[in-house]
Amino acid sequence: MNADLIISLAPIGSVVEWSDGNPRPPEHHVATLYHWKRNNGSGLLVRKCGETGPDHPGVSPFFMLRSDDDFRTFSVGLPYRFRIAERPKIGSVRIFERDDPTALMLHLADDGDAAGAWLASNTGFSGAFAAEVTADELAADHVEGRTAA
Repeated sequence: MNADLIISLAPIGSVVEWSDGNPRPPEHHVATLYHWKRNNGSGLLVRKCGETGPDHPGVSPFFMLRSDDDFRTFSVGLPYRFRIAERPKIGSVRIFERDDPTALMLHLADDGDAAGAWLASNTGFSGAFAAEVTADELAADHVEGRTAA
């Protein structure tokens, strides 16, 4: 699938894989392997921004993945292929930097207790906003035909 479909279909907190379609080089090809790893991997979907228009001049839709404490931003039109490898579990709690549809997800907690513990130990995020992943949200993907491989 392309970046547009990730923006449309993948819920925040999903694990998304990306690939340039090339086979993995042998381990002893260090430089080639380094570049291959940059163009093939997976990460946690932490932000989506699909809005364009007068309030967002010059902004093209994009999404951001966190992979090994590194952030990768992918915009529409890149030659990568994407796949939703895993959706967030029902009952898990997303913690965002603020209450905004394009806010960065700071953490995905297993449940409400874990989210509370994370917020208590990360007090620097005064505007943090928590949102539970519900069965209705994930079921809407199936009902609306938004299941994606």
